[in-house]
Amino acid sequence: MGLRAYDVSEWGFFRFSGPDAKTFLQGLVTADVRKLSTAVMLPSCVLTPKGLMVADCELYEETEMSVLVVTRPAAAVGLLKAFEKKVMLSKSAMRVLSGRAWLVIGDDGSRGLPWTRLQEPARLLIGADPPEEAEILSEPEFEVLRVASGLPWFGADMDDSTLPLEARQEAAISLEKGCYMGQETVSRIVHMGQVRKILMGLRLSEGRASVDSVVLRDGREVGKVTSSAGGLSLAMI
Repeated sequence: MGLRAYDVSEWGFFRFSGPDAKTFLQGLVTADVRKLSTAVMLPSCVLTPKGLMVADCELYEETEMSVLVVTRPAAAVGLLKAFEKKVMLSKSAMRVLSGRAWLVIGDDGSRGLPWTRLQEPARLLIGADPPEEAEILSEPEFEVLRVASGLPWFGADMDDSTLPLEARQEAAISLEKGCYMGQETVSRIVHMGQVRKILMGLRLSEGRASVDSVVLRDGREVGKVTSSAGGLSLAMI
């Protein structure tokens, strides 16, 4: 398929700068900030002290003393509150960015930041327009790509009552770094080796499952559909 573009101007964009920017984030996010580089998207989460989701996000190193954090609209307010509680105690400054932003899918990598959440290559363009030849995707069209990629969305497939491992956020969690908010709960679950429920993909042989549809196994309710698009669904089971 050719280039496609999806308007993400409503996503949350936060820039942290200063000599303490990385140290500040290292104590707050689940990813190991020491692995940041200008060529890599680092998936991460921010958790409550009890280990529940505040937001899923991506980290980008802009310079040695500047980090960009990106999240989805439903998580942006909670993430801002979590940052504001802590940033005043650090030697870093936070700026909330606004303006046009696009996710270009099928991009050749010539511009923007890598965004590796989808099954297809994609890049974030911030403050720039997508290529003229790109097909503009509607929200339902992007949902098909998202659900097919098994990508959970905050506000749909997970919320502030969800544990990160229930939402399959393993790639966003470092088991090697030091202390961060919610680490004790995450470590306990990892050592137990299981969660009570987990996000799963469903493919229906016919028809379409609507959001909040009950998932049955042997006549017993085992979960609910959280997202559905293009004949595929995500469900917390």
